[in-house]
Amino acid sequence: MKVNGQTVQTPTELKVGVFRISKAERLADGSMAMDIIAVKRRLDCRWEVISASDLQQLLNILESKTFHTVEYVDPQDGETATVTAYVGDVNQASWQKMD
Repeated sequence: MKVNGQTVQTPTELKVGVFRISKAERLADGSMAMDIIAVKRRLDCRWEVISASDLQQLLNILESKTFHTVEYVDPQDGETATVTAYVGDVNQASWQKMD
């Protein structure tokens, strides 16, 4: 996995959510009309074990700007995909220094 062109430790678990952004409205006859505006991906990454230096590298990258280029292997087709993403919540469980 790469974030902003920098290789980071591969997550133990990567969940890829697919979201269809749509615009829907009722027509005069009561039927529904819907347009798909975009299809977006959400990446949820989890590291079971990550060294202090790898965690620090990742947090520094994520704090460097608002939007990030992320390269990952998409489970839908097994190919490398690139997305522009922003960071949601970063949660850290208790961790011990591993270096």
